[in-house]
Amino acid sequence: MLFGTSGIRGIYGKEITESLAGKVSNIFADKDIALGRDMRPSGVSLSDAVESGTLSRGKNIYQLGIVPTPTVALATQKHKCNGIMITASHNPPEYNGLKLIEKGKEISKTREKEIERDYAIGKHFKSEEPGSVFHDSMILDEHKELILSNVDCDAIAKRKPKAIVDCNGAGSVITPYLLKDLGCDVVSLNAEIGTFNRPSEPNDANLSMLKALVPKLGADFGLAHDGDGDRTVVVDEKGNILPFDAQLAMMMEHELKQSNNKSKNIISTMEASLSVRKAVEESGGKIIITPVGSTYVADALEAENALFGGEPCGEYIYKDGVHVPDGPMAAAKLVEIFAHNGKFSVQAKQFKTNPIARERFSSSKKYEVVESLRKEIRVEGKRCEDDGIRIDEEDGWFLIRASGTEPIVRLTMEYESKAKLEKRKEEISKIIMGKIKEKNKL
Repeated sequence: MLFGTSGIRGIYGKEITESLAGKVSNIFADKDIALGRDMRPSGVSLSDAVESGTLSRGKNIYQLGIVPTPTVALATQKHKCNGIMITASHNPPEYNGLKLIEKGKEISKTREKEIERDYAIGKHFKSEEPGSVFHDSMILDEHKELILSNVDCDAIAKRKPKAIVDCNGAGSVITPYLLKDLGCDVVSLNAEIGTFNRPSEPNDANLSMLKALVPKLGADFGLAHDGDGDRTVVVDEKGNILPFDAQLAMMMEHELKQSNNKSKNIISTMEASLSVRKAVEESGGKIIITPVGSTYVADALEAENALFGGEPCGEYIYKDGVHVPDGPMAAAKLVEIFAHNGKFSVQAKQFKTNPIARERFSSSKKYEVVESLRKEIRVEGKRCEDDGIRIDEEDGWFLIRASGTEPIVRLTMEYESKAKLEKRKEEISKIIMGKIKEKNKL
């Protein structure tokens, strides 16, 4: 399988090579290609390979350089072309990959299968007249303009919040400048171009410096991105990361209250917590659930004419933006929420969160493990197998699924009581680990 949950991703030099990048780009280049990358060193040679594969088909390259994934999505709309973002998003530096984009969003699952088929049979297109390379130096400014048109600039300028922005990746080229344009007092952290100074995933363990600096410098909040700038995470004024489910619920509630659109549809995934679903319902919205992955969220956003789509990992898609997760847009929206409603620590308290666990189990045979668990998991409740195995009980739920980006099996669970959560976690984890051990012997 070439594609995962979000594009093609793997360890550079093993699953991801210049040969793969050149072949995939050649197949995908039925139109010109807007090309961007994050800061991974391997992105330079992979970018060259994408250029070569595209130009040999007679199509042009719009070279964007280091930009966030949503900026590439915007460039596909501007130039009416396809787009390739060279990134492994939140994965460690040894990983890299390709996100394929058309018409402002990641390609459909149907398109992925077509490319996988052509790649498998070695299809290659060649033109007698090679394409050309053009450099688009305006796309970042145009991305900022799009975002500024979607937030309450006056309220933010009046409040003048102090923000610490930990980009640690492609977001460094836009988010600090965007927030300054909004009137924020901005302190940039890990904003050097060309290097990662912390692990890419913006989670509690990796944001220790940001969490310490926010209260130390008297900032109103901190914001953090992942490597390609499609995720955004909030640290409140006390130095605590807002629970991802509370952050998502807050964003959904805000979008519903601010919008004049007749549609009140909101999109989220099977990992959405009870508090997220409750927040949408209490705000007069209707939540529509998809399998995990931003591609599914974006497709549903358009199909259901929804206001907003989001996942509890800091990925947010807006109706009036590009239809991929947009970290810089989310950062501006969160500043707007602060300007309207005040301290994030206070806002978060209104969203009741139950005990939640998110566990990871390493397995190179992740898909076989999850498939074999369908008969092993016998917990009674409402069962859904659209994306792994989700079982909803009266007092909580759990979801077992294969990661689309890493060789792991994920277990996500939420229960009203800590005791029930721990009981289920021990029980289900034991079954998962037993099945992994069994598969490893084969």
